[in-house]
Amino acid sequence: MHDLMVALFKFIKSFWQFMKIVIVFCILMLLFYWVENLTGADWGWLNFIRGFLEGLVKCGDSIYSGSLNFFGAIFEFKFFNALIILVIAFYLMNLFIYITEIIEDKYDDGWRAYKKHEEKMLNKTLQENVKREEKKINKYAILIHTVIKKKFSHRELNVNIDEQNKLMNQFITEKTGAHPMNYDSGFLYQFNSFDEIDSVLDVLFKVIHSNAPLDYSICIQAGDDLVQLKKIADLKYYSKITIAADTAYRYRFNSSHRYGTSQIGIFQNGDKTIELHEFKEIL
Repeated sequence: MHDLMVALFKFIKSFWQFMKIVIVFCILMLLFYWVENLTGADWGWLNFIRGFLEGLVKCGDSIYSGSLNFFGAIFEFKFFNALIILVIAFYLMNLFIYITEIIEDKYDDGWRAYKKHEEKMLNKTLQENVKREEKKINKYAILIHTVIKKKFSHRELNVNIDEQNKLMNQFITEKTGAHPMNYDSGFLYQFNSFDEIDSVLDVLFKVIHSNAPLDYSICIQAGDDLVQLKKIADLKYYSKITIAADTAYRYRFNSSHRYGTSQIGIFQNGDKTIELHEFKEIL
């Protein structure tokens, strides 16, 4: 429909331009007809337009039919009046072009406003669809690996990592109600409500900031993609809670955000690229 309207406006403006050319041609023919009348000649080649010119001159005569004798030549004002009519018609075409352009501009403004509204509504619908799809992702998994901190790694300090892991798992279980499973030489926790992840993050940051002699690599993956979770864990970022880009994106749709996210970097893992982010405490 829009293309049809654009073509219509183009046709109308072209029509007015064509009429201007026709009017200029008629003015030229009227001048020849006037000269023919003044000289008493009989130019047969004017016959194709003579009827129109006679009617135009008759119209001019109805306005004013006076004449002027100028050195023996009779100048009849009806010809001059006919010329004025054509000149007015010429400028009317300019006016019609101007009016057409105004109408076209108003139509364009309306069309752009409509398209902007349509695009806004489409974007809103797409955002709602994305939000709906993202909100369907409720499950998430946490994989924790631990190592003894360097300052506690001396043999004489006799840090028992198994005992420390047991204390860590006991603390997390007490606070979250989730029980760990052994996975990829670490501890896997699974949860079913991503919207409530902030309360779990509270616990995990307490673990990281604890006085325990361990460093913690904590990785979180929304959904049930344990393969990607393992790839994140393989990057071995300790003292951080790391996530992939899709989990950071899912977090945006939570109703509350007690934590922020920031990008750590982009890493190549085989033939795939991992965009790594982390949860950060908001100070």
